[in-house]
Amino acid sequence: MSVARLTAALLLALVALTGCAKKQEVVAQTAADKELTAREIDDDPLALLPGGAIGLFYVDTQKLFASEFGQKVLAMARARSPLPESAGFDPARDLQSAYIGSYSMQGVDVAAVLTGAFDREKIEKAAESTEQTALGAPVVKSTYAGRTLYTARNVGFVVLTPRTVLAGTETGIRRALDRIKEGRAKRQLPEWMSKLLTTPNASIAGGVDLRSQPVSDAARAQLPFLNDLETARILGNFEPPGLNFAGTLTYTDEAAAARGAEAVRQLHETLQSYRFLMAIIGIAQPVQKLEAEAQGKDTRFVVGLEGQAIVRLLDKAEQFLGLPSSSEPVPATLHPGVSR
Repeated sequence: MSVARLTAALLLALVALTGCAKKQEVVAQTAADKELTAREIDDDPLALLPGGAIGLFYVDTQKLFASEFGQKVLAMARARSPLPESAGFDPARDLQSAYIGSYSMQGVDVAAVLTGAFDREKIEKAAESTEQTALGAPVVKSTYAGRTLYTARNVGFVVLTPRTVLAGTETGIRRALDRIKEGRAKRQLPEWMSKLLTTPNASIAGGVDLRSQPVSDAARAQLPFLNDLETARILGNFEPPGLNFAGTLTYTDEAAAARGAEAVRQLHETLQSYRFLMAIIGIAQPVQKLEAEAQGKDTRFVVGLEGQAIVRLLDKAEQFLGLPSSSEPVPATLHPGVSR
């Protein structure tokens, strides 16, 4: 996965149950008895994420924000946060880590567990104030699985405990809340992915499993190393030159791995050949190092990205993304069909 997708993925994160019949009420009570405690929620962030993820990633956000391009990422995160400023939440100070899951449910859905220090009362008071978020939309308040959910343009959050926040797209959040409510939040990860995401001292860790989610023809045409790819693993840090990855691509057979390694090397050559053209149009080419070697069914690779080039690349990306225009403050509203 590229740093842009990972970041997008990271930024993206920073942003109705009603009983009818008597029998349903009994079921709801049983679920309430099983609901996870605050301690159980805090103890294992990965257990809160729904199963069936295409990709799962861990980021030490404190190390990210302290990196050479961290201030740029921080500015982009603040500019697109679903939290109003009066919430008093500062990612650089309060956010410790993020566990992000990417799913294929309705288009692209994301569920993320953020750990750090969260003032529930202050955050919820701010969300219900007359402020408009930096996303350019009012906060919509709803209730789901006994929790208060705040969303703005389908990006939302739920303060679970003073140490844990659930964030992401609304569909991803609701799936996670169901698991918490029913007391069935347990890790649903392959053993290799669970170990990868808990690697000691890793600043970045991630795994992608494509065996149940085939890559599109368009993606494979643009990135030939995706052909016959089954899984991908990465570990990374924010040391010089800026961002470094080491990883493993696992293919269906040895021949596919050999083709994958060659495709990665060719990708590096292509990027280098575009360096001059990219400079002319003001786009930095951040890849300083990209090596790959096939070993059996695996292709092992290393990537080194230059920090200041990432900053310039993010600047260009921001021009395409743009920021929502601000308008007069709008009060928080209720989700359709949901009462306070």
